[in-house]
Amino acid sequence: MPHTASPHVLIIDDDIAVLNMVSDALAHHGLKVHPFSEGAAAMALLEQAQDPVMDLVLSDINMDGMDGFDVIHRVKSINPNLPVVLMTGQASLEYAIRAMRMGAANLFQKPLTIRELVNSVFHLVSVHRELRMAEAGLRGLVQETRHFSFRSDELDIPSMVMHLTDRLIPLGFAEPGNLDVIAMAYHEALVNALEHGNLGMESSLKGDFITGHDAYSAQLQSRLADPAYASRRIDVLVQTTPDCYEVTIIDDGPGFDTSKLTKISDDSLTKQCGRGLAMIRMVMDEVVHNEKGNRIELVLRKKSE
Repeated sequence: MPHTASPHVLIIDDDIAVLNMVSDALAHHGLKVHPFSEGAAAMALLEQAQDPVMDLVLSDINMDGMDGFDVIHRVKSINPNLPVVLMTGQASLEYAIRAMRMGAANLFQKPLTIRELVNSVFHLVSVHRELRMAEAGLRGLVQETRHFSFRSDELDIPSMVMHLTDRLIPLGFAEPGNLDVIAMAYHEALVNALEHGNLGMESSLKGDFITGHDAYSAQLQSRLADPAYASRRIDVLVQTTPDCYEVTIIDDGPGFDTSKLTKISDDSLTKQCGRGLAMIRMVMDEVVHNEKGNRIELVLRKKSE
């Protein structure tokens, strides 16, 4: 393991024999274990203790009082990034789905395979520590500029969206609950730049897929194969400061009449075509277009605590 400090693991199981067995096994491999036979006391330690910092929580599911699902809910409310591994003697698909949806990092069936458990714990601890280090480093960020440039036929929108969103939570510009809608806004802006900007596509071509003829997709593929359209470029600039995250997208298209932009309304959000800009403006703190209409600035500001 690349980190020299021994990982601290909080272990919860009301079966004392299993609690001792798992604690002894993890301690044998160099981990610092903090065993508890009931969840409430373990959560009290996690809430109050500043040192040592826990690297992982390992909990049984079927316990009297606070069960494993209660534990994971409480852990995630205290520290959303702290990995939780659950153990159960009654594993089922329903248990697994529920555990993963609540944020469990893994689920082990009893009787435990100690080697597999130990390997999983070390892997998750390593990932968690690297995330903490990344967050600590990003908190010291003063200013950063990134510049991406693509031909129309080179732009991979999902990958670009990932680049634009991967630091938002550590930097404090997003939370797990709203990251998806921010990603959607960037996706819409990139689609607009590519399809309506560089490729000159018209939303009116979007028809009903049930008819079996998709004129929009046909024209999209045709223009991506046409050098006159494919060679046009899209530039994405990212400017990051402690208080502001600004993404600027510039295309080589003819632009559009920005004076025709109207206020956000139910109609602008529910119509099938042309709702992308309305959704973007609803999500971002500020949206600015240049006069030509081929450049858009999407601004997120740090929310005051």
